[in-house]
Amino acid sequence: MPPRAAARRSAGRPRAPRPPSGALGAGPRHPDGATRRAPEERHLLSTPAAKPPSAPSDPAGRIVFPLDVPDLESALAFARLLSGKVGWFKIGLELFTAAGPDSVARVREAAPGCGIFLDLKLHDIPATVAGAMRQAARSGAGLVTCHAQGGAEMLKAAAESAGDAARVLAVTVLTSLKPAGMEELSPEFRQPGALAARLARTALDAGCHGLVCSPAEVSQLRELAGPGPLVVVPGVRPAWATVANDDQARTGLPARAISDGADLLVVGRPLRDAPDPAAAASRLRDEIAAALPGPEARR
Repeated sequence: MPPRAAARRSAGRPRAPRPPSGALGAGPRHPDGATRRAPEERHLLSTPAAKPPSAPSDPAGRIVFPLDVPDLESALAFARLLSGKVGWFKIGLELFTAAGPDSVARVREAAPGCGIFLDLKLHDIPATVAGAMRQAARSGAGLVTCHAQGGAEMLKAAAESAGDAARVLAVTVLTSLKPAGMEELSPEFRQPGALAARLARTALDAGCHGLVCSPAEVSQLRELAGPGPLVVVPGVRPAWATVANDDQARTGLPARAISDGADLLVVGRPLRDAPDPAAAASRLRDEIAAALPGPEARR
């Protein structure tokens, strides 16, 4: 049975997955003060056990596929199907809640060449986030998210607790939020870009290694961050893909996100719901390759 069908059958209901979410100051600093990797090495950072085989210049290595499915069986089927077609698999709240921390190791076994992106969006008091980040880093995940709105002390605790085992990404403004929703979060910010920039500065000053933002903020945050930090972008919608009942408000094309300075693109439903997800991933890879200016070029 195709993974998509298996996921829906096991859920026992029509699936409406959580959108792949989508994270500036002095450049990011490593928590232990060590020298950071060169930019050409850094956009496939992960622990040795989770390191993807793709060289950073391989466009497939820039694709993150979110395993937003209700059970581990469906996730492993997708991991096997897209292994070698994408660089990272993202484990979010739905799968992590269903299958637990063991899901990280199981997905790595199913797709041994790919990195694991643990998208937990941690947001709590610093001590609690520090403990959770410590455990997440030990799981073998190469990237772990926390909410930038947790504040400088929480972000610093997360970065320090991750150590050298994982890279901490700060989620700035969720792609599902519209400008009108900004005033609910912060009345002084009427545009997502302004709020994202402020949160990004706080996150990188606190030691986070990268940011998560919508396609609309990539250029702004890349210019603000410089070439070192990771910029991870959900809400990516290829022109050839149709997403039914799309709940993401701030989306963009993959080529534009890459040209604006994105490192990793989180692409879920356009691949998952395609008639042939593997073929769709290859098509996306070609689109990214056409947008890359060259293996050594950086915006």
